[in-house]
Amino acid sequence: MPSTEVGVPPLTGLRVLDFTRVIAGPYSTMMLADLGAEIVKVETPGLGDDCRHFSPQGCSGDAPIFVYLNRHKQSVAINIATHEGRELCLKLAARADILIENFRPDVMERHGLDYGSLSVLNPRLVYCSISGYGNTGPYRLVPGYDPIAQAEAGLMYITGPAELEPQKVGGAVADVFAGLHATVAILAALRARDSHGHGQYIDVALYESMVAAMGFVGQVPLITGGDPERVGNGSTVLSPMGNYDCADGQIAVIVGNDAQWRRFCSDVIRRQELMEDARFASIQSRARHKAEIEAIVRPIFASMPRADWIRRFRAASVPAGEIRSPKEALASAEVAARGTLHSVEHPTHGRIGTVGSPLRLSANPVRPPNPAPLLGQHTDAVLRDLLGLESEAISTLRAAQIVA
Repeated sequence: MPSTEVGVPPLTGLRVLDFTRVIAGPYSTMMLADLGAEIVKVETPGLGDDCRHFSPQGCSGDAPIFVYLNRHKQSVAINIATHEGRELCLKLAARADILIENFRPDVMERHGLDYGSLSVLNPRLVYCSISGYGNTGPYRLVPGYDPIAQAEAGLMYITGPAELEPQKVGGAVADVFAGLHATVAILAALRARDSHGHGQYIDVALYESMVAAMGFVGQVPLITGGDPERVGNGSTVLSPMGNYDCADGQIAVIVGNDAQWRRFCSDVIRRQELMEDARFASIQSRARHKAEIEAIVRPIFASMPRADWIRRFRAASVPAGEIRSPKEALASAEVAARGTLHSVEHPTHGRIGTVGSPLRLSANPVRPPNPAPLLGQHTDAVLRDLLGLESEAISTLRAAQIVA
């Protein structure tokens, strides 16, 4: 049972059997791990999670993406394609509170590790599947990937300036949203289990998750019958809004209402006369005269360094920020002020920094990051401590290439 003791992460005492790989599934199990759950990650011997191998040039060992997404987890290398490997997984599932997988929908069925099979063995099991197009319908066996979900859900269509082809977002937003949605559903299923005592099946589709994450943008054609414009970093409603060149870099600016417009004029760019100009009196009129506003403010922004502009914006409570590289963002004062970065000792990378959980709970805080595991690092410990196998039995399984 999870612990509710003050000072202890809220999911302490829950065990997750993790059959996920790449991003969407591991993101969900990472969040559960941050919240205190024990994660037993089942990987293929000799290969492991695909993203262990997604290293950029000049980086050896497990890839940064794997190191980030798999903190706190225990790696158990089991060949689930074998009868003996499947039996080990069945025994682990019988001792789990949650199982998460993001294989193609027929994979777990083929190995007898689907919800129908495991719910008989463990009726309290919360079983979550993440797949490209869901476990029902005619597209269930179509593989899904983040950029394809961005393309098909309409996000790519609205991203980028109008003069360029549609662009994918720089990060894996479809995967992350699917992982977030899976985590929310798992927590809801755990709450329901507290009431009626039974687990249940959760079906999260990468594509459907991305459609939902489009939010208000997806509502536009449902009301107007037309598609929203692709406006890049600007807006069809707000002005000024977008990226602006300063003397030494760029800033992003959003003037979101009439009060902010007045403070922007008086305290940021110090052009009080613009507040009296009828062309710029309201959000609607500023949208109609966007070109005139841009012609006025762009030369002004170019006159000073971005840090000076940000000080003015913040003093005036008008939204703006520096456009930073990832390296600049991680070295920022904002990251330092919140204690976002943690230091961990990784088995092969040595002492490295890592981004911690953004969840801040006052009574039951998340745990600070532990390093991601090496492939099969915890095979012996898990088989011994959870399943009661003796060293000789484990050695026999290893010699038969059932585990590694």
